[in-house]
Amino acid sequence: MSKRLFLLWTDSYTDLQKMASEQVYKILFFLQSAAFTLFIINYSQDSSLVLKPVRKLTDKTQCGCTNGTREIFQNTSVNASVDPFRRGPLSNCSLYDIKKRPGVVMLTTANLAYVDVVLNMLESVKRVGICINTTVIAEDPKAYDILSTYAKGDPAVYVQRTNSGEMDVIEHSRRHRSQYYGIMNKRQAYILSFLEKGFEVLFTDSDTFWFRDPFPHFQGDFDMCLRGFTPTRIVKKTNFCAGFIYLKPTKATIQFVKAWVEILDSNKKKGSYPADQSVMNGLLKGDKPVHVNIKMLDADLFPWGPTFFNPKWQKQNHSTVVMHAASIRGHPAKLKKFREFGMWLVNVTVPPAPR
Repeated sequence: MSKRLFLLWTDSYTDLQKMASEQVYKILFFLQSAAFTLFIINYSQDSSLVLKPVRKLTDKTQCGCTNGTREIFQNTSVNASVDPFRRGPLSNCSLYDIKKRPGVVMLTTANLAYVDVVLNMLESVKRVGICINTTVIAEDPKAYDILSTYAKGDPAVYVQRTNSGEMDVIEHSRRHRSQYYGIMNKRQAYILSFLEKGFEVLFTDSDTFWFRDPFPHFQGDFDMCLRGFTPTRIVKKTNFCAGFIYLKPTKATIQFVKAWVEILDSNKKKGSYPADQSVMNGLLKGDKPVHVNIKMLDADLFPWGPTFFNPKWQKQNHSTVVMHAASIRGHPAKLKKFREFGMWLVNVTVPPAPR
């Protein structure tokens, strides 16, 4: 009897050992899986690669570029140890927010004379609640220093120095073509540099004011999306504005912007400074060097300055998305209109430019 009890006890003890071993293996497997999962999460949050190219492009949208454009701005590095949930002072966006919109860059430029206008635009974007990876190219050292101070620690706003020749810190009139259009005609090379790396680019002049999110209007099958000045839906009869334009990195877009840059560069070498917008419209109307699929923005949703500030137009209560103060010429005139309509949001002190 005692021998039978001993055998039963031995069998039970063996079964308990097996069960215990199985539980230990399960616990170890769970801990290993949990550790691996935490590693993946931590790695993805710590990654400094925010501006990642568009992954899945159709044959139509692949640029197939072999030779990249010259670097026309000096890249700044991103701190890999930045807290992915810390919000920036200019954008109120975190690295986590920015990663929700991969492969898209918003681009603008400024010299010292327009530093306050850039900051006012960024404040309007912030108030709308849009988180977009933004690059601001400073055209002179003083603009770079001021903008860098305001953007310090902001994961959404990158201030970069121009590497294609510094410009004057003051605002020039259109009569001084080499300076006025000298700045305007550098922007296309900045755009091309991003397109050739696979990014979708929203280029915006600094004198825009955002009321709503424009990105839903950039959906669909097109190469470039922009606003026309003339009330027509026919591309070859429309004069388009180059100051607010969304470009996809398609073969057609890249060929078009390359031709745009080459014409401006060729004229510059001859001492001539044509308006960048005139060159763009000439290429579009002539389908040169290739046909570009254009999507037109609604002029009532994306009005330009004289229309928006017209009291009669204001009474029509349009659901404005982005206003561009084009044709409100000169910094003082723009500032006056912004303040008059309660659209000046910043208190920025810019040092006086040398005379």
